[in-house]
Amino acid sequence: MEGILKYYVKDLTLDNALRFSRELDSITPDEEMIFDFSGMSNFDPLPMLMIGSIMRSYRNQFPDITFKLEGLDSPGKGYAGTMGFFKYISSSIEIGKMPGEANGSLNYIPITPIVVDELEKSEYEKGNYMVLGELIEKEAGRLARIVDRGNNELHKLLTFLIREILRNTPEHAKTNTMWLCGQYWPSYELAEIAIVDEGIGIYESITQNVAHREYITDNATALKWALKAGISEAFKPSMKQKSRDEWANSGFGLYMVNEICKHLNGSFCIISYGNYLLIDNHGIKSGETLFKGTAIRMRVPSKKIANAQVIISQIASQGEAEARTIRNAFKTASTPSKGLMEELRIK
Repeated sequence: MEGILKYYVKDLTLDNALRFSRELDSITPDEEMIFDFSGMSNFDPLPMLMIGSIMRSYRNQFPDITFKLEGLDSPGKGYAGTMGFFKYISSSIEIGKMPGEANGSLNYIPITPIVVDELEKSEYEKGNYMVLGELIEKEAGRLARIVDRGNNELHKLLTFLIREILRNTPEHAKTNTMWLCGQYWPSYELAEIAIVDEGIGIYESITQNVAHREYITDNATALKWALKAGISEAFKPSMKQKSRDEWANSGFGLYMVNEICKHLNGSFCIISYGNYLLIDNHGIKSGETLFKGTAIRMRVPSKKIANAQVIISQIASQGEAEARTIRNAFKTASTPSKGLMEELRIK
């Protein structure tokens, strides 16, 4: 019909999510835009977070256009509804649960908003006066427990990975809101955690520091440098790395997460604004996309984990050795980047 555009959303895989962002950017609606979900059957965590965020942004870009979602009640959509995917796109949609409403199970963490201000308020109301890092570590542990399958070492590692991403986001992305989703595939003994924010992105964050601007000149380069040990917007060439704040940033968070995923023969993907990097057993794949914010996917095989702290310590030491070869980098990983704080204090 004249004035009406219909977009058939494909299965929510990583490749389709990367294409979706660019395809949608090339479409300008006239009077009405329909997203048809009837042909879908696959809903992976990161694509759900990405596509939901992209669709919300698209709707905000064209406030005078009528948007509709079709095919939400067709077969195979119950899982997405339970995960909170449809209401993540718009709270006015009547099908499914709100993000964070479902309790999760041994196999999934539903789409969950992590709002720093609300975390702080909730703990204060309970009489718990904790610094931000401690609040985030506690929340990371709660989320990890949902899909850790009762495996204590997997629980520690997932808590560490989630915490390292969440604790640096408010400072670097300039946003207090993050979204998290997770899945465990028993047949593959594989855990996946996806985290998205709609902040300023990796390039804008790193290049706020003039020390990095001469060699980080574009978004694709920024992603590569962000995965190096000790690289941070907080680095000051004229100052030694010393702080009484044990949670102070040291630029090791993304490095630790990526290297741990590689060490376990898992995979790591980072997407920020115009580019992405996918690192797995096949090597490094890079390309262009369009996402207003930063999205991260971590996949770790649970059967490879014997002692989480040994893995973390090994990667941290490796990172510190590499950081000593980089000019504008912190040379020492922060205490949190060397393990879970509770574990380290016990030792």
